[in-house]
Amino acid sequence: METPKLLLFLLSSFICADTLKLPPYIKPCSRNDKELNACATKHAIEAIPQFINGDPKYRVPRLEPLLVDELSVQQGSSSFGLSFVARNSTIAGIKEVQVKDIRFDLSKQHAEFDLLFPVLTIHCRYNVSGKVLILPITGYGDGVLVLKGVDVKINYNFETVRRKDKIYGQPRDFKLYFDIQDMTIHLDNLFNGDKFLGDNMNTFLNENWRELLKELGPGIGEAISKVVSTILANIFELVPYDEAFPEKV
Repeated sequence: METPKLLLFLLSSFICADTLKLPPYIKPCSRNDKELNACATKHAIEAIPQFINGDPKYRVPRLEPLLVDELSVQQGSSSFGLSFVARNSTIAGIKEVQVKDIRFDLSKQHAEFDLLFPVLTIHCRYNVSGKVLILPITGYGDGVLVLKGVDVKINYNFETVRRKDKIYGQPRDFKLYFDIQDMTIHLDNLFNGDKFLGDNMNTFLNENWRELLKELGPGIGEAISKVVSTILANIFELVPYDEAFPEKV
């Protein structure tokens, strides 16, 4: 997978344009505002409908659906010793994101985002082999994963750098955590199209989705992280710090 997660609101609230001016749908928040976090959260929510469609001028790709090159599990645990690769994936449902909270500590150059995706649907072309608990599994074809109640927490630090006569922020130490309330999965063409074995395996996977998520989760998280960190890096490169966090608004 590559470049989620996701995540429009981040930039929408605080990052924005370089020698470019801020796009009209993104409103800055004063760095001296005692209610900076509330301001950033409010403006992020307002910007999402526009931001979701992408903005090439600011190097922001279209985010609904989000295109992901590859998601993979190449080893797994003793319970799930499988190789799973999902290619040409699309993630739908990002536009329904709910911005729960945004927190900035500008003195420590630290930012945190709490987000909720009610439903994320991943369509992909998959290839799987190995074992699930004591059961062998093999197959390739179309796959669908539906993730419900996806809580995402994004943390990162940033440092300021000077280029020419302007100061820019530069994100680093990017971390993403997420939790899921429920997951369903359906894989077509398991066991070379054997319907009986395939139906039973899909049922088994759904009954043991929490164990399966332990294997797939890091790959999904990495994909979302890559998307968000890439977008943030692109925007920070274009947007002077004083444009993102002016003294006055």
